[in-house]
Amino acid sequence: MTLLVHVNGRLVPEDEAALSVFDRGFLFGDGLFESMRSLGGTVFRLDRHQARLRHAAALVGFEAEAALAGIPDAIAGLLRANRLGDARIRVTVTRGPGLPGDYAAAPGPPTVVIAAAPFAGIDPELRRRGVAVAIPRRRQLPAATLDPSIKTTSRLHAVLARREAQAAGAFEAVLLDESGHLTEGTVSNLFLVAGGALLTPPAPGAGLPGVTRGAVLEIAPAMGLPAREEPLRTDRLRDASEAFLTNTSWEVLPAVRFDGRPVGTGVPGPITLDLAARFAALMRRECLGD
Repeated sequence: MTLLVHVNGRLVPEDEAALSVFDRGFLFGDGLFESMRSLGGTVFRLDRHQARLRHAAALVGFEAEAALAGIPDAIAGLLRANRLGDARIRVTVTRGPGLPGDYAAAPGPPTVVIAAAPFAGIDPELRRRGVAVAIPRRRQLPAATLDPSIKTTSRLHAVLARREAQAAGAFEAVLLDESGHLTEGTVSNLFLVAGGALLTPPAPGAGLPGVTRGAVLEIAPAMGLPAREEPLRTDRLRDASEAFLTNTSWEVLPAVRFDGRPVGTGVPGPITLDLAARFAALMRRECLGD
């Protein structure tokens, strides 16, 4: 069926949705986005996504408070209009129309696009077997260039890193920083299980503070699993018994190979599987009251 899309306060069929060719998101990648999940029509931790979007908007100087304040109601209306319960939602906010070649001037108003589609999830076989990860030649953007807490629509570095990883037969790429430390995937956060603890690169210093990532860090102590954020060099992969990736769509996804070498036994480990089950239960409890 044809889905409706929210474009600047209006619901329009997706094949009729249009923006100005001079929108700064199109011209310069001058935009922000959030990806979310809903279960039964309730968005998982919408408040966290909204707070992160507001924080990023402040960092890049978007004058969009009125538009941002209306996003929760707009999402609810979009889900109702499309009769969607379990959905993947993307909110995109740009600085609005601009002029080619003028990087600074932004007469506005901001552009807000919200799209939602039925959520199917990834292939269950990937979750059962685990996925391969590659470390590409391309490095993470330095924090001094772009604050990692800004979830920007400027994704070319991630696209190229992901293409490099897929050319090597991997599912995802995890980028290194200038010092050779592991940071994050192109669309995911990274976790290792090593020395009886759950380890993840610090955020926002080494990556985006993901909403799913935050939930996993909450769950771990209830399992008796110490969780730490710390810089991780690639040699920690040799010490790790398990590894996994997190994001809104993948939830907790086992990563069983890095650059062709197995992590631990090369199959999804018991801690990863336990965390995945607990995270799925948390989502259902917060969204559905289960």
